[in-house]
Amino acid sequence: MTIPGSKLLRRILAISALVGLLAACTPPPTAPPTSNLSLDMRRLQSAMDRQEQTIQSLSSQVAELDSRLQRQAEELEQLRQVPQLPQPMPQPVQAVPAQEGVAAPLPGDGSPTEIYLQAFGDYASGRYQAAIRGFTTFLKRFPNNSYASNAQFWLGDCYFNQQQYPQAIQEFERVLNDYPSAPKSPDALLKIATAQLQLGAPDKARQAVNTLNQRYPKSPATQKAQELAIP
Repeated sequence: MTIPGSKLLRRILAISALVGLLAACTPPPTAPPTSNLSLDMRRLQSAMDRQEQTIQSLSSQVAELDSRLQRQAEELEQLRQVPQLPQPMPQPVQAVPAQEGVAAPLPGDGSPTEIYLQAFGDYASGRYQAAIRGFTTFLKRFPNNSYASNAQFWLGDCYFNQQQYPQAIQEFERVLNDYPSAPKSPDALLKIATAQLQLGAPDKARQAVNTLNQRYPKSPATQKAQELAIP
């Protein structure tokens, strides 16, 4: 059967309209769940930030321990370079009657190296009273020895570790006054500042830190002084 031209045209238009309507009703493609992805990324970033802060804290603690070990290693290396005296052969102990007017040997009698090593061993072991006696004996007998400035510093630190801050400050100041070129002068100033803070004297602590910054701007003690919470 032959379809007239006008009817055929109307049928084609109707089919085209139907196709357009069906296309308009087709739902758009589903968008990816970007919201969930962004939330996961934020959580991951937050966890990474916390881990980085933990690593930085641990790194600071490791650096502090490394600095302490380095100072102790330098101290021991200096001691190894001191010529050691030959040790005498042990002699049998004989009872000697006491003689009137003759003083008994003091525990500190010996060479400078022996006295210093004994005092430093007492200090390292926390026997501060014995270390104080040893360093005091050393300084009285050998005030010009190459280790006199170190002995003076450790003497101050014995009092500092016992929280006897006024006496500690006095001994640390002797390091600065009696041994101006002492290697431990920066550490003595840092200890003075810390002791002044413990005594509730922030102005004196700040003064010690300022002196430390001016005299020894690149020393490790100067860097540590920046961490002091001076009000």
